[in-house]
Amino acid sequence: MYSLYSWGSPFKPEGLYSFDPSCISIQTYLQLSKAEWQLHHVNGAGMSSSGCLPVLTCEQTAAESGFWRIVQFLKSEGYDLNAELDEEQVAQSIAYISMVQDHLVDALLFSWYMVPENFAGAIRPRLANLFGFPLSFVIPTQLRDYAEGRLESRGIHCGATATSSTDSSSGGSTGLSALKDKIPRIYLLAKEGFSSHEDRSGHHVYAQSSKCLDLLSKKLDKKDYFYGGKPTTLDTVVYGYLSLMLYPDLPQNTLKSMIVKDYPNLADFCNRIHAQLEAPDVASEPSWAAGVGQIIKQSLPQFDVFGSYSLARAKDDPDLASKLLSVASALVAFFGYALYNGIIPVPDLKPRPSAESAPHVFTTSDLLAAIKQSPPNAPAEQA
Repeated sequence: MYSLYSWGSPFKPEGLYSFDPSCISIQTYLQLSKAEWQLHHVNGAGMSSSGCLPVLTCEQTAAESGFWRIVQFLKSEGYDLNAELDEEQVAQSIAYISMVQDHLVDALLFSWYMVPENFAGAIRPRLANLFGFPLSFVIPTQLRDYAEGRLESRGIHCGATATSSTDSSSGGSTGLSALKDKIPRIYLLAKEGFSSHEDRSGHHVYAQSSKCLDLLSKKLDKKDYFYGGKPTTLDTVVYGYLSLMLYPDLPQNTLKSMIVKDYPNLADFCNRIHAQLEAPDVASEPSWAAGVGQIIKQSLPQFDVFGSYSLARAKDDPDLASKLLSVASALVAFFGYALYNGIIPVPDLKPRPSAESAPHVFTTSDLLAAIKQSPPNAPAEQA
């Protein structure tokens, strides 16, 4: 039996078992290829040699990580959804998959993280609930920063950047950037609520995604699947992306409106696959302790081998002691907070009294009976 390690899902009520399209694509591939597998939700990609999820293991031995490597491994194991395609169709399928992974992800990231109404009203609360304390304070904003960085690197400007470029032309970008760095993060998060009703449905990123959706719609045409009557690898990838556009409920869901209105055959295709998928066998969920471990891993220096740290590297960093002390202080503060607020239960070591030695607890009935038995206007007892 295979074990798939995947990002978790804040969209389980919608029948989705990850918020990552690549993880959903592999989950779909495993189900449609009739492989036996279990799902493990994790809070990070630390177990992956390539630093990315999903990761597939076979009999507790790491097999592959990342979408393409896992697909190639499953193909070698006899689970090949492209078995009936010829070489030309396989090459064409790879081209379509590359287009989907390259273009639709931009629209998805923009819709989730760069539309304030969606991020503040739906995505951030759901991700916070998924990861739990303390990662709820870290990962949603990290994902948002990653999305903004990727989009900016691809020339897709995200609202606030336009303001920065205007300030740059007037020579004030350095001062504005320095000022922004000093603003508490909590204020920046709260500020999103003031602009939460900004309409971004006309952003050019949606026009780019529309071109990709148009090509997919024409390729699918009136067929059940992209290459006829059976699903292929391309079908699993397209479903992985479209499902995250169609099923999560967002305040400003431009992508869903676009697909349902302009490309109804893609919406029907997604619903067709969605109806075939069963809830996976979820073998494990991440705990809050795993979340603490993830923060520790990100905070501590990267050791070549855990538990050993070369003296030369220690000498190169004269502030190592103070860094470790600050990390230790933070951990002590966290566990103190957790104990005080009952996040970590403290066992009661006191022996419980037996039924015979336990004092009688007066109930409301006892009190009423005592009042009825007492004589009216009883004189007060002399001291």
